[in-house]
Formats: sequence, C-alpha cells, structure tokens
Amino acid sequence: MLLAIQAGPALAGPFTDTGHPASAMWAWATDVDEVVRGPLDIASPGGGDASFGVEANVLGAATANPLDTLSLGDGGSITLHFDSAIRDETGDDFAVYENGFRDLFGLFAEFAYVEVSTNGIDFARFDSDAFNASPVLPFDSLDPTDYHGLAGRHEAGLGTGFDLTDLDMDPLVLLGTVDPMDIRYVRLVDVIGNGSTTDGGGNPIYDPYPTAFPQGGFDLEAVGVIHVPEPGVVLGLLAGILGLGLAGRPRNRERIGRRATILAATFAFTAFASPAAALVATFDDLGLGSEAFLDGSTLPGGYTSGGIFFENDYNPTYGSFQGFVASTTTDTTTPGFGNQFSNITGGGSGGSAAFGLAFDTGRIVLPSLQIVLGAEFTNSTYAALSMLNGDSFTDPFGGPGGDEPDLFRLHIEGIDDLGASTGMVEFVLADYRFADNGLDYIVDEWVYQDLSVLGLVKELHFSFESTDVSEFGGVEYINTPAYFAIDNLTTVPEPGTGILVALGLAGLASKRRSVR
Repeated sequence: MLLAIQAGPALAGPFTDTGHPASAMWAWATDVDEVVRGPLDIASPGGGDASFGVEANVLGAATANPLDTLSLGDGGSITLHFDSAIRDETGDDFAVYENGFRDLFGLFAEFAYVEVSTNGIDFARFDSDAFNASPVLPFDSLDPTDYHGLAGRHEAGLGTGFDLTDLDMDPLVLLGTVDPMDIRYVRLVDVIGNGSTTDGGGNPIYDPYPTAFPQGGFDLEAVGVIHVPEPGVVLGLLAGILGLGLAGRPRNRERIGRRATILAATFAFTAFASPAAALVATFDDLGLGSEAFLDGSTLPGGYTSGGIFFENDYNPTYGSFQGFVASTTTDTTTPGFGNQFSNITGGGSGGSAAFGLAFDTGRIVLPSLQIVLGAEFTNSTYAALSMLNGDSFTDPFGGPGGDEPDLFRLHIEGIDDLGASTGMVEFVLADYRFADNGLDYIVDEWVYQDLSVLGLVKELHFSFESTDVSEFGGVEYINTPAYFAIDNLTTVPEPGTGILVALGLAGLASKRRSVR
C-alpha cells in the first residue's frame, strides 16, 4: 500500500519568519525620546517633510489601525524609550510594527533600519540583507522574504522580530557600552527606497519610491517587548534566603519550617510565571458568533488565540485558504467540500462553541520557547464522511469489502528557535489496518494527544499521511481531505533560573532543619 506525505509550497525568498502578534508582547514603548522627520522626497529636499501622525500614536500596544502611526519621511528617524527595558533571551526579544498590507502581488511595505541602546547615546545597528535588485515603484508591492534585519517586513498587526543575540559581535556590545541584557532605547531609521541606502553587504535596498506625500517613508505603529528583564533570580534568592533564615532559628525549626518551604515555593512560582506565562488556545476568545468562521479573508496572515499564533494563507482570487481557520459551525451530516469548516463532533471540546481547523499545511507559532503539553484533536466532517462513505474522489476506507488496510495520520513536528526539528508525534485520525474489521475506526470525538515529548519548541508544523493516494504526472497525491480540527492547545514556559535557585535554596533550608 502506497503512503504519501503532503506538504505546503515553498516561498520565493529565504527569509520566511512569521511575524509576532500583539498578544505576544509583554511591554511596549513608554516614551518618545526624539523624532527627526525626513523630506517627502530626498530628491527634492525643499518640498517639505513628512508630517503624518503624532508621537502618542507609537506608544502603547499595536492596534493594526493604519492611521495609528507616525510617518518618518525619507531618511527620518524616531527613538523610543522603554521603562521595562528589553532583555536578550532565546529567540526574538522585541518586535516592530508598521502598517504594511498585502495584495495579490505581495506586501506593500516600507523599511527601516533598527538600532538599540542602553544609555540613549550609543546605538548598535542590526545587520540587514536585501536580495531584491530591482527598484520598486511608489505603489508597487514587494516580496518581504527577500529582506532581513529590517523593520516593516510584515503586514499591519504582525511585528517584525529582532534577536539581540545577533548583535553579539557588534563593537559597542563587545565593549560593554550596549548591554543586550538591559536595552532601554530602540531607534528606527527610514530606508530611502531608491537604492541609495544599502544592506550590510553593500547591496542597494529598494522599497516603494518615491512616496512624496505626508505619509511618506516608514510608518511606525508600535514597538513591543517580548523578553523583559526576569526578576526570577532575585525573587529566588530572596525566597531561598528567607527559607534559610527561618530554618536557622532553633526555636522556630519545627514550628515554622514547613511555612518557610511554602513561602519559598510561592516566591519561586511567582518568578516562574514571569516573563512568560502558560498559554491555552481555546478559540473562544476570537468573538465568533454561532455558525461562523474565520477563513482568512479578513486576517493579516493568521490569528491569535490564547497568545498563540495560528498561520493562515488566504488566496482572495479563489477564496481558498491553507493553514488554520477558526469556526463555530456544527454540521456533522453534510458531506463534501461545502462543509469544510465543521468538525465531526459538532462543536468545540467539552461543549464549547469554537475550535480551530487546519487544511493542508500551516504553522502554529509560540511567542517564546515553550513546552507544549498537548492538545485535543478530531476529524473535520468533510474528511470523516469522505472516509466513511466515499465521495466522487475516492472509495470508503476499507474498500468495497472493508478489508483494505487504510490509514489516515497526522504528523506533528516540533521546531525550535533555530529552525531545527525537535521530534515528531503522530496522531491517527483513522485506522482500518486491524485484522478484525470491527476494530477499524475513524476518530469522531475529541481525543487528547500529549505533545510534551517534543520538548522546548517555538513552532509546530503539520503534515498528513494517507494510504488513499492517486498518481498524476508521476506525483502521488492524497485523496483523503487533508483536514483536522484542534482545541485546547496548552503550553508552559521554559523553566527559568529563578525557580531553580529558589527551590534549591528551599531544599537546603529543609535539609538544615533535619540536622540537629
């Protein structure tokens, strides 16, 4: 029996990182330190400067409102201050939001260099790459995967991420002038789109030019912080010292020893909960009414539930999608493609209304490295009824006599922050391989799947395997509708130093109490 694995199409450029939703941020810029507006057109400096927007527009959370911005003009700049500071940890540490938008041909985007500083005087600039060698006309789109290390590479609602580790070899970082563990300022400098400004290799950078109107140049909406300085070590030390101190008083050892341990553990778990928190995607937070769905037509590349981003690739020409949608539709009886947004249980897990549903390919992206505890899975109505009864594309699972050993399986792959696989988990959606046909099954209820074996991951990738395949042009295609439904995806953050220190010292306190 032939097996085929179905995957998504390749993207054009090499830089395909997913942007960060606003819900993934832990803090935002608090003050504007300086604004320097550039001209409407660098070729005509006497024609006036960009003027759209006010400083208040760029403070606080991103809203995806294209008017909630400040325009820099050609070569203009803005410097933002952060009360929270930004800390270098694994993966992206902060994200910059612009007001770009997608059309049939790509992304309308204007770029900016990104610089960071600890003291507000000395700034280290992120290196950049630009692989597009052709000028971009004023209202033309571009392929954002041809660019790297520049703000503005994602549409409104998704921030372009920056990892402070990329600055490790910058002279200011090596000297200690810029401290990646204590970044207080971020500066954005507009890239002049005519190619006169270059990337780190000296290649011209092209984005729409000229844009000789008040909204010209980079349009900043917000800058969000993913990793804030972790108080965990301090809290852990305080908790441990408290435990040691209480345990060290002879008259108190028996009476308050247990209380000391409890206090230490309380401090430890407080530290553990910051800066990253446990996440649960229930899809009920998306505000869908009854018998409704989000198919991607109104989404900027996906949606966020419970702080977790679900990728969606919508094609407006055909009204089709790949990746994840969200739904509250309840039809469990209508076969065929027209009922592609329902699952076979008729609702979300545990009687909830909403659930996620995926077709063909797509990614789930976490805001930071997390351990995915697990999720609940089931079949879509379309796939379940196709396997049960057959349709115009295929026979029922098991074949006419019910004896064919058919299989429909989902592959769930963990991906770390470096893009490497952490392992694979398989979830069987239908299995007709049993010698006793009475044991054959198609999943028709919500089933929990443990995913913790994948370890610390930044993304989950999905693909399908089926025994029901056809061949066309020498290529095998899956006949089984490549859908699955998901609910209650649950993660916990990477264990921090704070909890380890606190629990270690609390354990030492307990040991001291036991020695007389």
